[in-house]
Amino acid sequence: MFSLRNNRIFKKIFRLLFVGITFTTIIFAFVGISLQKEAIIELLHSEAKSLAQSITFVSSNALITDDNSYLVEFNNEYIKNNDKIKNVIIAKTDSSYFNIKKDSWTFDKSINEEFSFMQQDEEVYKIIYSPILKEEVFHYTYPIYFSGISWGWIHLSFDLSEYNQKIDSMYKQFFFLLMGFMLLSYVISYYIAKVFADPIIDLNERVSSITLDNLNVKVEDIRDDEIGELSMAFNKMTKHLDESQKKLKLSNENLEKRVQQRTSQLEKAYKDLRGKSYELEELNINLDNKVKQEIDKRRKQEQMLLHQSRLAAMGEMVGNIAHQWRQPLNALSIIIQNIDLSYRMNKLSDEFMKKSVDESLDLTTMMSKTIDDFRNFFIPNKKKEEFYLSKSLNSSLELIGSTFKNYNIVVHKNIEEGLKAEGFPNEFAQALLNVLSNAKDALIEKQIQKPEVYVSLEKKDNVGKISISDNAGGIDKEVLPKVFDPYFTTKEQGKGTGIGLYMSKMIIEQNMSGKIYAKNVESGVEFVIEMPLETVEKIEA
Repeated sequence: MFSLRNNRIFKKIFRLLFVGITFTTIIFAFVGISLQKEAIIELLHSEAKSLAQSITFVSSNALITDDNSYLVEFNNEYIKNNDKIKNVIIAKTDSSYFNIKKDSWTFDKSINEEFSFMQQDEEVYKIIYSPILKEEVFHYTYPIYFSGISWGWIHLSFDLSEYNQKIDSMYKQFFFLLMGFMLLSYVISYYIAKVFADPIIDLNERVSSITLDNLNVKVEDIRDDEIGELSMAFNKMTKHLDESQKKLKLSNENLEKRVQQRTSQLEKAYKDLRGKSYELEELNINLDNKVKQEIDKRRKQEQMLLHQSRLAAMGEMVGNIAHQWRQPLNALSIIIQNIDLSYRMNKLSDEFMKKSVDESLDLTTMMSKTIDDFRNFFIPNKKKEEFYLSKSLNSSLELIGSTFKNYNIVVHKNIEEGLKAEGFPNEFAQALLNVLSNAKDALIEKQIQKPEVYVSLEKKDNVGKISISDNAGGIDKEVLPKVFDPYFTTKEQGKGTGIGLYMSKMIIEQNMSGKIYAKNVESGVEFVIEMPLETVEKIEA
């Protein structure tokens, strides 16, 4: 065994096998550790996602109604009952943050940059150092969406004690396993090296006296076995080797030149390939960054448009409320004047007073109902539901009816009842109100003497077709294709935002699978809305 250990060929074979087996074992150990870590992280991710969805579901009404006290109380109680959760942050889109821990909570107008970077359109999770808890945690960020609208994010910070215990245990297991494999590889390498080195060592001892320059040296001891046959072949080889040496030298020189030439060509091709690969990599990075920037820009633009649309619609509703209240306020004013006049003339009787009070209460009740109708109109639907097209259309006409009467606009209706569609009825009614308001503004702006609006609803095949037209003279052919573009308006500066029809198109086509378009007719412009109807079998079911 000692002679083998001092033999160079044995050492090379042994080192090669031992290093190869050990290196392979380490690679497998590294891959195994990585996969185990990913599996543990994925378990934390799955648990965090489930908890975030539960919190989002329970807190949905509180987020919509801005019930901040409920948000704090519920989440504070929730993390007290869950040992793994150490911190919850409710981040709203209006840059308000509720930082809730097991023993306290705070309200902030800003958040740590590490957390804000994780507020994206999809869930994000990783192990970070929490500046709030002053320790490393598994942090999970979950986006909150209701009715396709972003309401903010939920941040969950999990304790890493159990995770660290699992990692430590895994490292110990892999360490002992690695030690066992290294011992086994030592034994296997020694055995294989010995098997391959023995015959080579034996032959090396017989020809060790032969030098590279003395080709006349022969092996004198010829054995009667395979080694002997190899020795005889070696003697014959050395006899002819000297004769062919000169030819071989010349051939080697030519071959060397060809190898150098080919090597130069391969190096040049390799450099060209590396250059192309670098250019392609740079192109992919730039393209990925541009796509991300455009997506983020589009998301911010849509959020801004939605906010502006709601503000514009609320402004329009305030005008409608004013028109709706004008008549009852005038009636209240007359009742008060009659009471004052009767009092001055000493004719104020109990019967007259009771009648006046009853009439006043009826008027205030009607005004209160108006407020409720307008308030309910702006409550967004949480999920799609079946609704009657005629109900949404009549609701929009009723909301804008007082404004139409104020400007002497006559409405002609031809509405077919019983047509059902699936979607968001409040958003659909708001889209109809945008189209009706657009017709009203056109009639007022052009000062039509006898302003009229024509509204119809009919079934065509399996589609509910709503037509809204006016007699304001139509829109220029060059302008007509642009009426649904964002920020495009035909009104005077300061009198239109250019987002009402754009938002109507988004609500009908993207959210409800419908279709809206505009065309010029004889009297003016006609907006057509086509909604797919629910089948009879589905309605009955």
